[in-house]
Amino acid sequence: MNTATRLLCAFAFMCGPLLLASPSLNAAPACLEPGGMGGTGAVATGGIGGTGAPGGIGGTGAPADEGGIGGTGIVGTITGFGSICVNGVEVHFDSTASLSENGMPGSSNQLAIGQVVAVEARTSPRGLEALSIEILHAFEGPITDVATGAAPMRVMGQPVRVAAGARVAEGLRIGEPVRVSGLRNAQGTVVASRIERAPKLAQVSAIGAIERAGDLQGLALSKPLAPQSEVLVRGTWNGRQLNVIQTRSDPGIPFAGRVRNALVEGLVRGQQGDRIEFGGFTAYVDRGTAYAGGQASDLAIDQRIRVTGVFGQGRDIRAERIEFSREQPATPIREGSGQQGSSAQETEQHGNGDSARDGLESRERSSDGETRERIERSDDGETRERVERRETSASGDLERRERVEIRESADRVETRERIEVFENGVRIERIERVERIERPDSVDKPERVERVERVERPEHVEQVERVERVDRSGPH
Repeated sequence: MNTATRLLCAFAFMCGPLLLASPSLNAAPACLEPGGMGGTGAVATGGIGGTGAPGGIGGTGAPADEGGIGGTGIVGTITGFGSICVNGVEVHFDSTASLSENGMPGSSNQLAIGQVVAVEARTSPRGLEALSIEILHAFEGPITDVATGAAPMRVMGQPVRVAAGARVAEGLRIGEPVRVSGLRNAQGTVVASRIERAPKLAQVSAIGAIERAGDLQGLALSKPLAPQSEVLVRGTWNGRQLNVIQTRSDPGIPFAGRVRNALVEGLVRGQQGDRIEFGGFTAYVDRGTAYAGGQASDLAIDQRIRVTGVFGQGRDIRAERIEFSREQPATPIREGSGQQGSSAQETEQHGNGDSARDGLESRERSSDGETRERIERSDDGETRERVERRETSASGDLERRERVEIRESADRVETRERIEVFENGVRIERIERVERIERPDSVDKPERVERVERVERPEHVEQVERVERVDRSGPH
């Protein structure tokens, strides 16, 4: 069992009773989210459709490659890798999965935290497995205004607001080409979850609704397009308008008609009766719809939600569960962690950090103050891992703090676990456990024991016998 597996097992041992007591956390295995949008993102109990496949979302529909409508369609923000974490679930992918970026062929090294993606997935023995991944950028184009005070950044003249938890490149300037990933709010403004430099951008592009001819939600187009809920437009920018070269309808739901199960993230745009409009989708709720992180009455305009359910016609979803997503402070993108290879280079996720001194490799990850992980490897072969997690109930009355530390060396593995539960700031429970496992293949300790056995001390008893002979000669 490797270190990562032991760490997960330690959390399972420590959190079991509380997971059972908390419906919002009693879920199929989900990704630890090292950053990005939406917090911890617990998965719906039992999975989508009721079967709860291992490692993520199940569903009753047959896998897409077995005929009929099955599989799962996921639209949301990447929050971690392993393979990729979207909407709190792990989706595996390999070289057989097709990948594109705003309609252009791409590769897996273009995936990065904060990107919005549309994933068509099927169930497999290892959990959800991607058949295709579409990276969706609301804008690819030059910055026309930088953010100043309350005024937002503008890309091709369109406002871009930065979401809490967004990955944003530092030092952006007017004229620089960028890629903007994010969701549109009720006013149609893009709320960015990632803004990165795109120095080799050949064409500009935008994704949005066509509400009137020659206009994509405020972006002027060179030719009129028929009204539609979502379109991808690609071409060139002349400083005033986007000269249209290519268009594609519904890029955010490329799996339409092929999947049954839905896991979709979006910002609430409005609610009327049993209908919730969010992110270009419509969720239909009823008495059986479950809520996590809030209640139905807490829904508000621009609230970020994740909807689990079953697809109906087009973008309609019969909602089985609605989760309120939490936000976090913004995180800058360090230079050198841009588009190409960004998923493998960001120090928050996979990097070596800046503590390479004395042969020490360090990596630290954090997620909206809820989950923090630190891994250190020294040149003497010792590995130290620490994961801290904090969960707060929807009412704010209960708080759970977890901490697991694993220290592994050539001769032993030591695990320290601690869990504390607080109610209204007062600790009501504390559990601690320490486990040490000595490695049986170590030869150092047996050698030291043998040296002790070779020291024979019974010879010193003979000296006492000589003293007794002197005592017997006394009466003469």
